[in-house]
Amino acid sequence: MKRQGKVILAIILVIVIAVFSVLNTTSVPIHFGFATVSWPLVLILLVAVFVGALLMFLFSTIGNYQSKKVIKTQATKIQTLERRLTHLSQTDSSTTPTKAKDDKRD
Repeated sequence: MKRQGKVILAIILVIVIAVFSVLNTTSVPIHFGFATVSWPLVLILLVAVFVGALLMFLFSTIGNYQSKKVIKTQATKIQTLERRLTHLSQTDSSTTPTKAKDDKRD
């Protein structure tokens, strides 16, 4: 059922984009400072959306990479501290003083 909803949503999105493309076919001039070109408005908008999505993907990937790196270093620290704790608890239990046999405090 979930998959059918996604397919229906994708079909509706394609229809909306097609209608948007048909309505915005007028050429508009774009000034780059050194040159001027005339492109259809829909092409300009689609390129702008694509560049925005590409930048969003790039920043998201960088953020995920940094998060994974932090998680990996923290997991390493946790393992090191757990080993130290285990080692300390083992040494404390083996070196706990027993009651002296010659206790003469009566």
